[in-house]
Amino acid sequence: MAVEENLIESIYSENLNDMEVEQLAKCVTLAPTNKKTLEMNRSIVAKLQDEPHTFYSSDSIISENQNDLHNYPPEFLHDLTPSGMPPHALMLKKGVIVMLLRNLNPKQGFCNGTRLSITGLHENFISAKIVSECNPGCVVFLTIIELAPRDVNLPFVLKFSLIPAYAMDINKS
Repeated sequence: MAVEENLIESIYSENLNDMEVEQLAKCVTLAPTNKKTLEMNRSIVAKLQDEPHTFYSSDSIISENQNDLHNYPPEFLHDLTPSGMPPHALMLKKGVIVMLLRNLNPKQGFCNGTRLSITGLHENFISAKIVSECNPGCVVFLTIIELAPRDVNLPFVLKFSLIPAYAMDINKS
């Protein structure tokens, strides 16, 4: 973990809170696994000064099969973070750089991989400003949407379609 902390400090400097949004948006660390990116992003978000707001995914199973209710207890679902999905507990703060995980409005450049800076955190929506090259400065509002992992056949979801984007796995880059 000390090596990761040194890497974070060398990329984002010790004054992470003093860096301009545009400067932060141009930095990214590549990691070999989704698990490592989640750990690094959690560490970087924790260093930011603003108040955290945690959004949780749904705890319910979306299935007509009664066995699924017993096969997938909430604790099991909370520990899963398939590639391309946000974690169960998505901790965000104002100013955090995030990346969209789905195409929401391709004509407006609001696509999978678009980078945003969080400007407001509300109970049922998030406001953000695009910091990617396509439509920079455009303000957008994100609501909770139904997401299902593509590579895992599990009957659950409902999350925001974004994750912190200070670190990303090699496949996503």
